[in-house]
Amino acid sequence: MAGLLDGKVALVTGAAQGIGLAVARAYVAEGAAVALADVQAGAVESAAAEIGGKVLPLVLDVTDAGATAAAVETVEAYLGPLDIVVPNAGILLLKHAVEMEAAEFRRVLDVNLTGAFITARAGAQRMLAHGRGGRIVFTSSLFGLRGGRENAAYSASKFGMIGVMQSMAAELAGAGILVNAVCPGQMDTAMIRQLFRDRAALRGVAEAEVRGALESRIPVGHLGPLEHLAGTYVYLASGLARYVTGQSITVDGGWQIG
Repeated sequence: MAGLLDGKVALVTGAAQGIGLAVARAYVAEGAAVALADVQAGAVESAAAEIGGKVLPLVLDVTDAGATAAAVETVEAYLGPLDIVVPNAGILLLKHAVEMEAAEFRRVLDVNLTGAFITARAGAQRMLAHGRGGRIVFTSSLFGLRGGRENAAYSASKFGMIGVMQSMAAELAGAGILVNAVCPGQMDTAMIRQLFRDRAALRGVAEAEVRGALESRIPVGHLGPLEHLAGTYVYLASGLARYVTGQSITVDGGWQIG
C-alpha cells in the first residue's frame, strides 16, 4: 500500500534521538526519503542505520547558517528536491531565571530559536526555488504556550518559535508552503528524564516524586509514547493537511485541560 509520504524528501534536525528520531522513523515508514541531521556524528549515523530505508545521515550544527544551507544542498543532491523540513533540534536548561547567566539564556535561544529559523529559512528557500510547495513542521512545546518554573530560557525559545512559524506561514502560503508547529507535552524522551533528575536535584526531592507529580496532572496518566506523537508530524507533512497552516497543534495527553 502507498504511504502518506510516498516520493517525498524530508530533512529532520535533532534526529539522533528522541522526537527527531521518532519523526524520521515515521516518515520513512510512510514512504519518504529522510535526511537525519544532528550535531552528534556517531549517534546520527547509528540512528540512520537503525531506521534503514532511503536515509541520509548528516552532521550539522543548526546555529551555523552556512553549514545548514550546505546541508540542504547535500540533501537535494542525494535524495532529490526537498518537500518537508522539521526544525526539531533543541536543548533544555533547567534553572531559576534569577540565577541564569545571560550567556546561558542566549545559548538556549541560539540553538532552539535561531537554529530553527535558520533551518526553516534554508528549506523554504529551496522550496521556493523549485516551485512545488512544501511543508515546514516546527517542534515547539507546551512551554511555547505557557511558562513554567525553571524554564525561562526554554519557554522563551519555544514562544518565539510560534511567532516565527506564524509569520512564515503567512508569507509562504501563496507559494503552497504550509508551515505549522507541534507542541508536545510531557513525552517519554531522554530530555524529560534528564529534566526529572535536574528538577529533583534543584528541589531536594526524589526523582520518582517529580515524575509522579507530573504524571498525576496528565489525564491519560502517563508520559506520551513517541510513536503517538510522530503521527501528528506525518499528518502535517501529508496531503491530509493541505488546508492547515499557521497552527500550533498540542499533543499532551490532556495536560492543559487536566
